[in-house]
Amino acid sequence: MPGPLDKLDRRIVAALARDGRRTFRDIARELDISEGTVRFRVTRLQEEGLIRVTAVGSPLALGVEVYAMILIRVKPGHVKEAGTILSSYPNVRFVGSAFGSVDLFIQTLHRDTRDLHRFVSEELPQRIPAITSIETCQLAEVLKSTWTWGDWFEYLDGADAAREPLQEAAEA
Repeated sequence: MPGPLDKLDRRIVAALARDGRRTFRDIARELDISEGTVRFRVTRLQEEGLIRVTAVGSPLALGVEVYAMILIRVKPGHVKEAGTILSSYPNVRFVGSAFGSVDLFIQTLHRDTRDLHRFVSEELPQRIPAITSIETCQLAEVLKSTWTWGDWFEYLDGADAAREPLQEAAEA
């Protein structure tokens, strides 16, 4: 099983997230490391399935009019089965099992509100009879949506730095 990304891996991933077409040489210059180090680490991260460099389209430009977050409850013992079925839909962008008052949380994209209504009221109950309740939250406006990891890594590195003195004291 691959280990967690170290600080240098995170800096390389952040650089690629800002612009996936950047050359290894350009990233190496920015990070003050060798091009070979960047190439080796990116290749390793890709082979271990930890990163994938891809294009991310603008949903608005791609014809998405409606975003929805849908909370689903299913009969006991049916979470994995329902999750597998939900994962097969091309308009379902995220599926996660959850603790608490819902079993599954999904993010969906739709052409319009009629499409969302049909999906929630007809398609899901017919395909997944184990559903016991559905709560739909149609997004009015997306306030933040990011595919970059730079600020997350800064957050992690800041948390790591805050813990370091505590770890040193604990080891003493």
